[in-house]
Amino acid sequence: MRFRRQLLTVVLGMGLGGFHGFGEAQETAAPASEGSRVTRLDITSRGPAFGGRSFGAVGPYEILLGTATAVADPDAPRDAGIVDLENAPRNADGLVEYTFAVDILKPVDITRGNGVLVYEINNRGRNIVFGYFHEAGLGYAAGNAGNAFLMNQGYTYVSSGWLHGAPGAGDPRPVLANFPLATDDGRTITGTSMEEWQNPDSAAFGRLTYPAVSLDQTAATLTHRQLQDDPRRTVPADRWRYVDDMTVAVTPPTGTDAGTIYEFVYEARDPIVHGLGFAAMRDLVSFARYRPADDRGTPNPLFVNGGPVLDHAVAVGSSQSGRMARDFVYQGFNEDPAGRRVFDGMTPYVGGARRTFVNARFAQTGRYTRQHEDHNYPMDEFPFTFATTTDALTGRTDGLLAACTASGTCPHIIQVDAESEFYGAHASLIVTDTSGRAIELPPNVRYWLLATAHSQGAAGCRDPANPVRPWPYYRAAFDATVQWVRDGVEPPATRAPSVADGTAVTVEEQGAQYPTIPDRPYNGAISTLGVRDFSVWPPKESDERYPLFVPGLDADGNLVAGVIVPEVAAPLSTMGKAVRAAGFAEGDLCGVNGSTIPFPRTMDERTASGDSRLSLEERYPGGEAEYVRRYAEAADALAAERYLLPADAETLKKSAAAAWRAAVAAP
Repeated sequence: MRFRRQLLTVVLGMGLGGFHGFGEAQETAAPASEGSRVTRLDITSRGPAFGGRSFGAVGPYEILLGTATAVADPDAPRDAGIVDLENAPRNADGLVEYTFAVDILKPVDITRGNGVLVYEINNRGRNIVFGYFHEAGLGYAAGNAGNAFLMNQGYTYVSSGWLHGAPGAGDPRPVLANFPLATDDGRTITGTSMEEWQNPDSAAFGRLTYPAVSLDQTAATLTHRQLQDDPRRTVPADRWRYVDDMTVAVTPPTGTDAGTIYEFVYEARDPIVHGLGFAAMRDLVSFARYRPADDRGTPNPLFVNGGPVLDHAVAVGSSQSGRMARDFVYQGFNEDPAGRRVFDGMTPYVGGARRTFVNARFAQTGRYTRQHEDHNYPMDEFPFTFATTTDALTGRTDGLLAACTASGTCPHIIQVDAESEFYGAHASLIVTDTSGRAIELPPNVRYWLLATAHSQGAAGCRDPANPVRPWPYYRAAFDATVQWVRDGVEPPATRAPSVADGTAVTVEEQGAQYPTIPDRPYNGAISTLGVRDFSVWPPKESDERYPLFVPGLDADGNLVAGVIVPEVAAPLSTMGKAVRAAGFAEGDLCGVNGSTIPFPRTMDERTASGDSRLSLEERYPGGEAEYVRRYAEAADALAAERYLLPADAETLKKSAAAAWRAAVAAP
């Protein structure tokens, strides 16, 4: 078994060979009574879901809420990679004990379900993919069934805590975990930590992840800079102070704005054993699939008459959770303590080439690197792709699937990204090696690049947000993954820009392809990446950078390759990356958002402004009827190729006429 450890944030790894195949279903014998496992599952609430509504032949659903207690064995090889586990307090059996919340949504009669467990790797305690799938709320009240995507098909849905956090109230409650602190034989562990803040009006500004060892200002450094590559400038001591050991108050220096980057380096104490989040996921799903009862003899609520009814498990996760899925496999946790596969399939969404800052001392689990924000945190380090390759800058050989290949526990994976991941998350490194050459992904992996953006609103962005909803494509990827692992049906092929056919290009080449748009000149911002040295904070980065590519563009400035959504196949606007507006570090990328730059409505408008893009009246001489027809053709083509479910294609087609009318309406 092979693990990756991060102490502070130094990443250690050992390369293994290529992918050896998915393998057959594993045995379901219960693991040994000692070692890492869920020891008890306490269901504290059980009742009807969705107001008692019945879903076709599956019938009604129920929601079980509870808490799992689990243990991890610091001496077990499969837990050896959990950073600081050996420094956590142990129980009488010499094991590290912790607890986490559990949500189980299941058919009341689980034998009427489809035998598939869908496990959501929740995002900061929120089950957002559940909301994406159903296009409704995140809880289990009557109004949150939405389109009933999971329930109509009989899925059993589980989510559990993998992030440390205090229990919270609400409907739904946050799904979090309670992990122990690490100590050095009872003595406080300290170390350097770094915080980054922007926008002094935001709730998180000035908050520390870990307590400061000292409130002495001279023991910390606070700097500010406008753009990522600008020189750091020290914030004078009279313009900041400690409120307490978890809070810093700052008076913004003259000339700063809402996009200014504040970087605080200080001595922190009391690291949390966050890496237990990997074990919590692994051991809960292993329990759900393979164990008839917990250590007390309390029956597994997902078994019937002492036997399993769930034949397959598929993990889903978006953004933070998509990165966690990639890291979960990379760090070897898809093999349970008995050597069995945990997840048969995974659909990580908008993870790019990143992993997580979770399994590390003084980890900051919510961080994720972008071009402007959180750029200097450790989560986008080699290896970037699923195939085993050699890093051109360090000489290391590794791949995301190396560990599971060695143990024969690899899942089938369909990763779905948006165009924004090519700009902010180094996603071209999924389909190229670190020398910039195209690579073949392993046979158990597919990669879809959507011609849209990761939707997170437009606050601080110069242009309106990209209007395309990615949720239908997430559902299609999940459905294809289930058919792949359960029925052996090959999924749709990888579809993404490629250097092999010239549809992935350099920033300079993309700039030459970009159309002439008045007041919207080409912006070449991209999150670059070198090898980082995290033995110091802020980290040092190599001068030599990895070769990165961006999508090739057509004459409208839209993508030419990937999963071309109907809104791009029959466009009303240029939909590209979003950039920051004045007052928000103008010109840098605006998070992971996308933008919309409408086409001119008439030829006269286009000619008067000097816009090179055809107007709506020129490209759609048949008006609304022609636009609706072309949109429908694009949606039907995606459905025929299984990048879109037929029901979703029909729903999308109904929206086309309204989109046309909005586009041609007078501003």
